[in-house]
Amino acid sequence: MFKKLPMIFLSIITAIILAACNDADAEKADGGELTEYKIGAIYSKTGPNSPLGEPEWNATKLLEEKINKEGGIDGIPVKIILADDESSQEKATQEANRLVNDENVLVLLGSSGSGESLAMKGIATQQQVPMISAAASTHIVEPVDQAKWVFKTPQSDRQAVERIYMHLNEQGIGKIGIISDSNAFGSSGAEQLEGLAEKYGIKIVAKENYNTQDPDMSAQVTKINSAKAEAIVVWGTNPGPAVVAKNTHDLGVKLPILGSHGIANQNFISLAGEAAEGVVIPTGKLLFPNQIPKDDVQYDVVSKFYDEYTAKYDSEPTNFGSYGYDNVMLAVEALKNGAIDRESIRDYLENNIQEWTGATGVFNYTSEDHNGLGPESFVLATVKDGKWTYLE
Repeated sequence: MFKKLPMIFLSIITAIILAACNDADAEKADGGELTEYKIGAIYSKTGPNSPLGEPEWNATKLLEEKINKEGGIDGIPVKIILADDESSQEKATQEANRLVNDENVLVLLGSSGSGESLAMKGIATQQQVPMISAAASTHIVEPVDQAKWVFKTPQSDRQAVERIYMHLNEQGIGKIGIISDSNAFGSSGAEQLEGLAEKYGIKIVAKENYNTQDPDMSAQVTKINSAKAEAIVVWGTNPGPAVVAKNTHDLGVKLPILGSHGIANQNFISLAGEAAEGVVIPTGKLLFPNQIPKDDVQYDVVSKFYDEYTAKYDSEPTNFGSYGYDNVMLAVEALKNGAIDRESIRDYLENNIQEWTGATGVFNYTSEDHNGLGPESFVLATVKDGKWTYLE
C-alpha cells in the first residue's frame, strides 16, 4: 500500500498543475479546438442603479444573440455570462470573483455604478483580467499606472464638467452652487467641478451634498439661492437630481439647473415631472438618435443599434445602452483580431483602438488614456415638452 502512495500523490499534483494551466484562454475542447469565448458582464439589473443597468444588460443580451446568430467570431460562439450586482459594491466584488476565478472569463465588463466599478477594479487588477467599465468616475481609469487592466466607455465626469462649464461660459454665468450625491459618482463629480472651476472662470459660491435616497433637498436649494448663485449644478443619478429639480420648482427658485450625464434617461423626467423642463445636461447621442445629423460619424452605429434595441425590447436604450453596446463590441473587436487571452486583449485595447467608432463616441485608447474620449464626444440636451431634446 505504501509503495503506491507516491504514484497517488503524483497523480494529484499532475491534476493540480493541469488545472492551474487552464488559465482564462478561450474555452477548448479535448481536441484542443476553440469551443467558445467567455465574457463576464456585471450590471445593476436591480437596485437604485437599475435605470442605468437594465439597458446595459439588455444591450449585452441583444449583441450576444446577434453575434452568435451571424456565426460568432470566425465560427466560434461568444458566451456572455451576465450577473446582477444589485447596485451593491459587495455583490459586485462577489460576482467579479466568481466570473474571474470560477468561470475563467477572458474579459470583465461593468459595472453600471462608479462604486461598483471601483470594487471590480481591485479584482481585475489583482487577477490581471482586462475590464471595461460602464461607469463615469475618472478614478476608474486614473491614475493610469494603477489601472493597467482597466478601461471604460462612458465619458468621464471630468469631460462632462468641462462641457457644462463651456456652456456656462457661453451663457455668461459665472457663479454656481453645486449639490452632489455623497456616493462615489457624486463625490468624483464634485471633485471635478471644484478642480476645473478656476480654469473656466467659474466661482462656486455654495457646495452642498445629499445621501442617495434623501427625499428632500429644500434646505440645500435654499442655501444655494441665498448665496446668490446664478445656476445650480446637481451631480448624481436618480432619484436625487429629480428631487432637487422638484424642490427648486416648488420653492419658486428661478435658477437654471444643470445635471450630469447620469440622468440621461426618461426616468429623470418621470420623477421630476414638470420641474424637469429646461434642465440641461451633457449627453451622448443615443438619447435622441433621430435628432443627430446624418453626416455625423456616429450616425450609422447609433441609428442601427437604436433600431435593433427598440425592436427587441420596445423601450429606449438611452446612453446607458450605448455603454453596454461599446463594452461588448470592444471586447469582440479584440477577439476578432486574434487577442484571445487576457493579456493580449488588454494589449490590443491599449494599442489598437484608434478612431474606433462606437455608440458613445470615437475612441482612442493609449497607454496614458484608458477612456479614449474628450468633451467633444458630448452634446447638450434639454427637457422640452416632457422629452429630452438636442440642444447643440
